[in-house]
Amino acid sequence: MTSARSFTWSKSRGEPVRKTCLCSDCGEPSETPVSQEDLQKALAYKENSPSHARALTRVAPPDDPIRFQAENALKTYPHRTVHALFTILNKLTGFDLSPEERINLEMLLLYAFYRCSNLNSSLVSEKESGISADGDTYREENVWFALEEALDIWENGQTSVPIATWPDLPPDSGGISIYPGRVRDLIPQLKDIDFSAALMVFPKPNPSFWSLSALWTGWLWGQDAAAPLRNILSLQNLDWVWLTRAIKSTLSGLEEILPPGIPCFGLLPNLETEYLISVGTAACATGFALTDIAVDPDLPQGQIICTTGEQLTSNPKAKSMKEIIRSAGFEFLKVMGEPKHTLSIYSAGLASIASEQILLHSEEENLADVYLQLVKNFEESIAYRQGFLHFPKSETWWHQELSPSSDPHADRVEQALVNLLAKSSSPLPEVDIYAHLYHKFPGLATPQQGLIEVCLKSYAEKTSGTQSGWELSSSDQPSNRRQDLKEIEDILSLLGKQLGFEIIKAAPTGNILCLVWKNKGETSYTFYISASGILNKIITGFDPSPANPWIILPGSRAELIHYKMEKNNPLAKAIQNSWGLVKYRHIRRIADEGGLTKENLQERLALDPFTSDAPQLPLI
Repeated sequence: MTSARSFTWSKSRGEPVRKTCLCSDCGEPSETPVSQEDLQKALAYKENSPSHARALTRVAPPDDPIRFQAENALKTYPHRTVHALFTILNKLTGFDLSPEERINLEMLLLYAFYRCSNLNSSLVSEKESGISADGDTYREENVWFALEEALDIWENGQTSVPIATWPDLPPDSGGISIYPGRVRDLIPQLKDIDFSAALMVFPKPNPSFWSLSALWTGWLWGQDAAAPLRNILSLQNLDWVWLTRAIKSTLSGLEEILPPGIPCFGLLPNLETEYLISVGTAACATGFALTDIAVDPDLPQGQIICTTGEQLTSNPKAKSMKEIIRSAGFEFLKVMGEPKHTLSIYSAGLASIASEQILLHSEEENLADVYLQLVKNFEESIAYRQGFLHFPKSETWWHQELSPSSDPHADRVEQALVNLLAKSSSPLPEVDIYAHLYHKFPGLATPQQGLIEVCLKSYAEKTSGTQSGWELSSSDQPSNRRQDLKEIEDILSLLGKQLGFEIIKAAPTGNILCLVWKNKGETSYTFYISASGILNKIITGFDPSPANPWIILPGSRAELIHYKMEKNNPLAKAIQNSWGLVKYRHIRRIADEGGLTKENLQERLALDPFTSDAPQLPLI
C-alpha cells in the first residue's frame, strides 16, 4: 500500500479517472484507473465546505465587491486540495513558532499553493508526460508530497545569498536588498546611488497567476496584506498593449536615475512573439538602446541587453520598418544556414529595428498604435509573400532564395561540443558545457537547449560520483572512431569486389571517407563513411546528387540526425528524395549474414532504417 501522488480528473465527468503512484522501492511511477474507494473519498469534499469559506474570507469579506473574483481564482483548486491546505494553515495559526520557523513553514506552503493549483499541475503533467493537455483533464496533486517536494526546491544544496531588507544593505561581499513595495516608490530613494548595471525580470500578463498571488497573500497573512493586491483580482484587460504601457512606465522612472551608458539586462520568461515585441517596443520607446537579444524557444526564455541614453533622431531617408524586418530575417537565415524558429527570426528583426533607431519616444496615447503596428509589420514581413517559407510542425522559417549551407548553425554547435569534450581530460560539469557554448555562440546565435541535449546524448556519457559530468563516450574516442572508419571502409571494399564492382576510393572530405562502386564504368553506388552527425557538408557538395548515394553513420547518431531533420526541412527533404542513411552495425550485419547479390543489395541496405538507435531484428 502506498499513497497516490496525484489524481487525474475529468472535467466533463466531474470525477477522477486515473491515479499515479510511485513504487516505494525503485521510485518508478505507475498510472492506474481509480477504484470505487478512491471515488468515494474524492467526491466527499464539496464546494460549500468550511474550508472554502475560510479560503475566501482570508482574502475578502462576504460583502466585498472583489469576492466574486476571489471565488473564480479559488476554482483553480480541487475541493479536496482546499480542505488539505486549510487544515495545514489552521494548524499553523495554532503553533507557537519562532519567526524563522514560521517563515520556513510559509515557504513550504507557498510552494504547495503553486504546485497544487490546476493552473500549474496541468502544465507539469504535460511536461512530464510529453502529451499536450486535452482541455478536459487536470491533475490533483497530493498536498503532503508537494510540501516534501518544496524542501528540494528551497534548499538546493547551493551556497545561500545574504539577504537584507531595504534600506539595509547586504555585506560588502555581496547580496540582495529587498524593497517590499512598488518600483515607482523605490526610485526616488535611489538617486544618490552609483549604479553599474540594472537587472530586470519582465512579467508576463498572466491574469490567472497574478490572481493566485493575491489569493496566496491573503491565505498566509490575511485580508490586510491582500488589500494592496485587490486591483489584480479585478483587472480584466491584461493584454499585450497593457503590458507595453506598464513596462514603459516602469522603465521611464528607471531611466531618470540611471546615467547614460548603463547596461540593463532583462530576462523574459515564458517567451512568445507578442511578449518579445511588447518588451522591445517599451524599451525603445522609453529611450533605451537595445544592443543585444538572445532567445531559446525550447525553454522558452529570452534575454535582452539595453543601455540608457537618448536615441538618435530618426533618419527620414531610412528604410521602412517592413523592409528592415524582411532584410534582417533574410540575412539572419543566410548566416545561420538553416531554418530558424519564429522567435529567433523576430528577434533578428527587432534587433535590426533598434539598431536603425526608428522606434522613437512614444506618448502614452499612441504607444498602443506603435505596438500594434509593429506586430502587423512582423506578420506581413515574415510571410510567404515575401519569400519566407513556414514549417508549422517545427515552427521554423526558411527563405526560398536561399540554398542550404554546407556549414549550418547546428553543425557548428555539434562540432564545438565535440571539440570541447575531446580536449577535456576529465568529466565536464553540464553548466560548464552550456557556458562554453553560449560564450562561443552568443546573442542571436544562441543554440537551443534541445540541440545541446541531443548532441550530448549522441557523443557523451554522464558520470556520477565526485566528478559528476559529461565525458566523451569510449566509442567516440578519436582513435576508436578512426578504427571504425577503416573497418567500414574495408567491409564495403570487400563486399563490392565480391559483387563484381570496381572500387574507387575518392578523395576524403575532411574526416569523411568516400567509396564509389562502378559497374562497366558507370557509377552504381556512392558510399560516404562518417563518424559525426554533420550531413550538410556531404549533401550540399553535389549538384546533382551522386548516383545512389548512401551515408554510413554510427547508430548513436540516430536521435541527433532526426532532431536536425525535424528542425531543418530542406535537409530532411534532400535526404528523403535522394540519400540513404545506414548504420555501422547494419553494414557489419550484412557482411556477417552473407547471401548478398547485386539484385538484393538495395533492399538489404534499407532493412535497418535510420529511425532510432534501438536494434532491429534481422529480417529473413
